[in-house]
Order: sequence, then C-alpha cells, then structure tokens
Amino acid sequence: MSRIKRKGLDYFPMNTDFLQSRLLRRLVKHGGGDSVVAVLLQTFCAVYGGEGYYVVADELFYEDLVDQLHDVRSDDVRRIIRLAVEYGLFDADMFGRYNILTSADIQRQYLFSTRRRANSSIDERYRLQVSEPEQPEADAADIAAEQPESAADKAEKAGSTCPRYTKHSIAQQSIANPLLDSSPESVGTADTAPKAVEDNPLSVRHEWTQADVARLQPPADGLKRNLDGLLYNLMQFRVPPAEQYAIVLKSNFGVIGHPVWKGFEPLRTSHGKIRQPGRYLLSLCGGGR
Repeated sequence: MSRIKRKGLDYFPMNTDFLQSRLLRRLVKHGGGDSVVAVLLQTFCAVYGGEGYYVVADELFYEDLVDQLHDVRSDDVRRIIRLAVEYGLFDADMFGRYNILTSADIQRQYLFSTRRRANSSIDERYRLQVSEPEQPEADAADIAAEQPESAADKAEKAGSTCPRYTKHSIAQQSIANPLLDSSPESVGTADTAPKAVEDNPLSVRHEWTQADVARLQPPADGLKRNLDGLLYNLMQFRVPPAEQYAIVLKSNFGVIGHPVWKGFEPLRTSHGKIRQPGRYLLSLCGGGR
C-alpha cells in the first residue's frame, strides 16, 4: 500500500530573536501574558503541519488549541489570535474574507520548503504577493538518467555550461568553484577574500544562480541531512549562490553534525560584524566535505 503524501511540512524555521521581537512583546502585553507564546506556537504548528501555508480558524481550530494548552480559556485564545491578525502577524484580509490564518512569510516558507515536490502550489484564492521559487529545468543529469550511455557525450559536444553535480569529482568542482579550495585563515573578515578566488581566473567560469543550487540533490548513502534547512539559513544571511554551492558540497549536503551548523549562531549574534558570512562558514568547513 502506497504511503499517503503529507500536504504540510515536517518542520518550520523560526528566528532566534522571535521571543525578543517588538511584535511579540506587544502581544504579550495586550494579549494575556506568557500564554501568548504557547498559543502562537501551536497556531504555527497547525498552519505548517496541516495544509502547509494556512489553517481555517473555525470552531474546531479553537477547540483544538484549548485542548492542547493548559489553563488557557477559549476566550483568551480567540483574543490572542485576533490581536495577532490586528498586529500583522497574519494577513487581515485573508482572515476577514476566508477566516483563515496565513501570511506572505508563511507562504514564502512553504513554497521554499516544498520546491522539490511534484505538486507544490497555493490556492489562487489565498495567494498573497509571493513569488514561487524558480523551478530547475531539465539538465544533463536528468537526461543521463534516461540515456546513461550517451547523455554525457551529448552534453559535452553541445558545450553545455549547466553544472553536472552527479558526475564531477571534487577536483573538477574545485576548478569550477575555487571557493572549495579556500583557506580557513583567509576568510570571514571584512577586507579579505580567499586567495584561490583572487589568483584563479576560472572563478568566473560559471555564473552560479539560486536555481543551480536548488538542483543539488544529496546522495542516497543513508546519512542524516538537512539540506533544506541549510539552504534556508544561507539565503537568510544573503550568501551568494556560488558560496552556497561550495558550502553545500563541503558540508556533505548539510549532513547533521557538520561544523558548518555551529556557524549560524555566531552570525546571528554578531549583528553584522561578520560581513562575509559565506566565507566565514566556509572557514568552518575546513578541507573536507
């Protein structure tokens, strides 16, 4: 029996300063104290874990929230949700017209997290001004899956510039992206750049895009990874696609426990003092993948 595919997400990210944000402080002040945090967390879980980008705020929704929370009355839950809509945490128009809780940020996160799914779309009635992530076009690797005996030769003869992630060795990737050979001692500061990038004219051999990075697929070797979470964090810190690509490879596609994960907290707490976050993260990757 085939497994029923889940509509929503298995997890969702949250900014580390959420509890200190001005919006939450206002909600706590006017919405009923510490219970505000619990109500909002349960609401986000209902949004992302259900349809993935919205939840219908009907009687059953409020009853479920009250059942999951201790010492919180139904009236308190409704007041907190109304204030969250009023303060802009959820879209007021969608709440008024369709009685649903959603927002542009929620929909943007949903589209990003489900970009590799065959069917990932938002109901046109509920769609806010959110652009869908660019979907990767079929490349030589896709063709090779159907015609493994000749696809590589065809791509080479055609002079294709599309990156071939599944065939290249580490040495070949280093030629196309010199950041893979950058030294930890020369990255992460405001006025320095990896020597390999400065000296190697092939550093501009390919103009990496976010779509290129989105094509990356982790190997099926059984290791625990969080590639989606890694890419989300890299995009949050505005790491250029070329550096994203290098970080993905050197972290073994976001394998859990890799040193690169320890770099995000210093980036968040540095308040912009680490002016080249991509190169800082590369310095944590060392020489291995």
